Amino acid sequence: MNKINSPEYIEVEGGALFYERKGSGEPIVFIHGNYNDHLIWEEQMERFSTGYDVISYDLRGYGHSDTPRTPFSNVKDLKMLLDTLGLTKVTLVGSSMGGSVAVDFTLAYPGDVDRLIMAAPSVSGRSYPARMLWQGIKQHIQVRLKGAEQAMEHFIANPFWNYYFPAAAKEKARQKTLANVRNPGNFCRFSPSLAHVSKPYAIHRLAEIGQPVLIFIGALDHTYNRETAEILHKGIRHPRKYYCRTAATCLL
Repeated sequence: MNKINSPEYIEVEGGALFYERKGSGEPIVFIHGNYNDHLIWEEQMERFSTGYDVISYDLRGYGHSDTPRTPFSNVKDLKMLLDTLGLTKVTLVGSSMGGSVAVDFTLAYPGDVDRLIMAAPSVSGRSYPARMLWQGIKQHIQVRLKGAEQAMEHFIANPFWNYYFPAAAKEKARQKTLANVRNPGNFCRFSPSLAHVSKPYAIHRLAEIGQPVLIFIGALDHTYNRETAEILHKGIRHPRKYYCRTAATCLL
């Protein structure tokens, strides 16, 4: 299939991005986090498509989107998506890494963003803790040494990542997250060093964000994500916070 000629793909520099679009009205764009793809937003897409124009897409190197071979920018990819679809004044909803992409995009193209919603966000310019960084590196090593399938199961069984998965009592949300992680298209397909991050880093520019912002904080999420949410809350001019039991279930 020629992706570029497919209505479900848009062309970006060096590849193509997959997206889904439903409904009509004010536009909402959903941005997934690491080890996930657009499918993590199925329930939100279904719910909000009754009154909004909703779009979810696969970041470069995830889901159905192309694997990057050279440096790229998630911000530029998102701009190309919005321009191709003719969208401005969108609400961006980002989870984890997707929250960082949403913040970077808002700073780069403030006129294109109406509102900003983040769950368990990261932010560019804030280093990951050494242990978390090592655990992430280990996943790439596992893929090379043992293959993607064994690496995915190692990730799921690793107690360090327990916070990533909804509790067993929330079976539907847990099974959805497990299915996304077990999708080889979402797991360590490329070197993270290929993803170009805009500078100066967002953590030093939060006061420039003037849009209404809502931040979801998972009480049982990793300390890094909770602290990052607090940094965003203090640095952005007009944010609101919402606490939920786990960040993984805030929007599920």
